[in-house]
Amino acid sequence: MAVGFSSYDIARSGLYVSERGLAVTGHNLSNVDTVGYTRQQAMIETSHYITDYGKNGKMFQYGLGADIQETRQIRHTFLDNIYRQENTSLGYWETRSKTFQDVEAILNDPMGDGLQEVMNQFWDSWQELTKTPESLTTRALVRQRGQALTYYFNHIGTQLDKLQADLNSEIKVRVDEVNDITGQLAKLNYKIATEEIGGDAANDYRDQRNVLLDRLSKLCDADVLEMQDGQVDVTLGGYYLVSKGTSTNLYVEANPKHGEYFYPMLQGTNTEVNIKGGILKGLLESRGEVPGIKGSYENGTPKEKVDITFAIDTSYGSGTGAEEYLSKLRATIDEYVAGLKNSGVDFNIRFVSMGAGSTVFNGTVYDRDNIDAFINDTAGLDALCSEAGDTDASFGALISTLEGLNDGGDFREDAAKATFVLTNESVDGNDGTPAEAADYINRLNAIGMRTSVVTGKEYFSSGVGNTTSGKPEMGWNTIAAGTSGTVFDIGTENFNNVVEFVNADTRRAVNANSGNIPISKNIVSDVKIKLNAMLSGLCKEINYLQKSGFTLDGQPGVNFFEPIDDLFPIQMGNIKLSDALLSDDGLNNIVASDDKEAKGGNNIARLIANLRDQDIMTDVTGVVSIDEYYRAVILDIGNGGSEALKTSENQTTIVQSVDQQRSSISGVSMDEEMANMMKFKFAYDASSRVLNIIDSMVENVIMSMGKVGR
Repeated sequence: MAVGFSSYDIARSGLYVSERGLAVTGHNLSNVDTVGYTRQQAMIETSHYITDYGKNGKMFQYGLGADIQETRQIRHTFLDNIYRQENTSLGYWETRSKTFQDVEAILNDPMGDGLQEVMNQFWDSWQELTKTPESLTTRALVRQRGQALTYYFNHIGTQLDKLQADLNSEIKVRVDEVNDITGQLAKLNYKIATEEIGGDAANDYRDQRNVLLDRLSKLCDADVLEMQDGQVDVTLGGYYLVSKGTSTNLYVEANPKHGEYFYPMLQGTNTEVNIKGGILKGLLESRGEVPGIKGSYENGTPKEKVDITFAIDTSYGSGTGAEEYLSKLRATIDEYVAGLKNSGVDFNIRFVSMGAGSTVFNGTVYDRDNIDAFINDTAGLDALCSEAGDTDASFGALISTLEGLNDGGDFREDAAKATFVLTNESVDGNDGTPAEAADYINRLNAIGMRTSVVTGKEYFSSGVGNTTSGKPEMGWNTIAAGTSGTVFDIGTENFNNVVEFVNADTRRAVNANSGNIPISKNIVSDVKIKLNAMLSGLCKEINYLQKSGFTLDGQPGVNFFEPIDDLFPIQMGNIKLSDALLSDDGLNNIVASDDKEAKGGNNIARLIANLRDQDIMTDVTGVVSIDEYYRAVILDIGNGGSEALKTSENQTTIVQSVDQQRSSISGVSMDEEMANMMKFKFAYDASSRVLNIIDSMVENVIMSMGKVGR
């Protein structure tokens, strides 16, 4: 009867398996709309066999029906990994796209009535002033357009600052969200391990965990590794955020290094976590991975510092020509200094003498406070010139001296570096090796030294003694062009203009240092740097021209623009018209003429009106005008926004496609589950009928045996 009674186990197992199958099917159907739910499947297997041996020793095996091996999830781990990788990229590009849209709305250019329109009206008012320089009505228009310009720049600065503050606050919100997710993941790890260590399935807990991991993948580029016990470890930037049932939080706080700007740090340490993707990376780059300290160059404050070196060739000789050269030089030094003061830059000056085969630095650095000493010390050039005789000076020795000053920390950090070489010799005449031009340029660029040259026209494009060398001639313009500098004629007829050339070149050096920033992925901070550089360049040029002329009352000119807070340079949010222009007789203080006696002169007004087309700014394309520079800024923003939007749309398509592939495998199909329900229902009915039949058979046997012996 052992074999006969085993039939009960077969029928009973059929009932059990069908009941479990119906339960799993019902669970799938009830969660058809549950986010992140993965359909489950009851895995049916043959139950173990029983082996028996008859009296003759023959072996018999008979089964005990079916059994449930496990209730498994239908997931595709590879598609999960692909989805999370693409989701990280989607979060990054969506964030950048949103920020570009916000910046475009703030600037409202090129099609709207934005900054370009305000600047155009400002330039047009100066053009009108050239026609009637004595008209108070026209002067009032200039002042009104100037006030509109300062208001608009301040408004843009305020809006960009607010956008950065909002992005900074969102970083904290997202870091808190990451912490909330990692905390839940650690708890789910514990629950899953607890359930599965006893042989049960924790499928619903796994679904909850996968939903959290999907969301975490959009926030940051966290790496997920599932261990053999079913728990997952989560790392970010090489640091554990989740390890089994323990989570480690990130935190953000203001500190001296970053100011008010937040950077994710690892709890319990001062370690900054390097995030490379997701919404958090997009927020960091959108705000700018820069210090949030007022006045920091990295966040937009224009660089006003310039370290100037005059390299004066004393080997010109001790004859009449040299004396004339030096006397003209000394006569214009004070004019240069006056212009330097008018430019408003933060300068210091040093001069070196290029003598016979060597270069000498006198060891003194002159700034605004002791600049008069610089003018007096140039008197010592007579003695140096007499000692030098007619021996050629060495340009290579000058570069070595500049390199030594740079290595010794003589130049200030973040300052523009400009060297002006004043010589009446050729560059290859005093070194004799045209092939060294590239080496000279590389050495100068290595220390960031912009080099401009005042020399004779005959040395612009050619040198001395090269006709028999077989090598191409090298002029000073080769050196100047290779270091973003310029050359100017030292000839008698143009020497009086040297001071204007050197002053203008100094301002261009400062503008280049402020505006020609390295390419980065920062958005708002880069826009602030570029706009502030443009504003600073515009204000320096206008203030320089205003202070070089005379008011309507015949008084020396005054600044047109001033900073609101004197502790910081002119920039967006810190610019106003000068108090002299806002006073009762402020209209008279607008400078249009460079002649004290000619009240109707318009030279200054004309120069200012023409600034819109003057090449005074520097960007990646070279030297450009203010209008060209601003158009390039708008073009960069437009291109960046278009790239971010298109990439975001493409990533959305990719993520949706991968998610659809996941859903086709792991999603619940109503038709399939209804078919399974019918299958298990019929199997349950069949097993119950088998059980009834076996019960009836046994009953008949028992009843029949009971009648024997009556």
